[in-house]
Amino acid sequence: MNEQEYKKLIYVIDDWYEKDPIMIEWGNGLKVKCKSFTGMCETDTEPGDDDYIGEYSAGVNEVEILQEGNDDSVEIYEASIEISLACVPKKISLEDGTVLWQREEA
Repeated sequence: MNEQEYKKLIYVIDDWYEKDPIMIEWGNGLKVKCKSFTGMCETDTEPGDDDYIGEYSAGVNEVEILQEGNDDSVEIYEASIEISLACVPKKISLEDGTVLWQREEA
């Protein structure tokens, strides 16, 4: 995933969290409805660390599972999911099906 595509994903979540619940789908089949957003934060690594990737992540909350995934690659902790480079969804849409963001195929 390129940086521009990732930034667009994060901005879509940031733009819509106060408006309507968003639907998020992952490649493993997991589909959730998210009703709130904790905000964006920088990853906990620092420049100079061996594992530094210099990215921002977004936390979505009040997650309601609409369809279970076929593996446990997306972690849901206390009805929250962190969207990051380690957990990139396939698609984000509104309840009416309007697609706000969809991952570009590699």
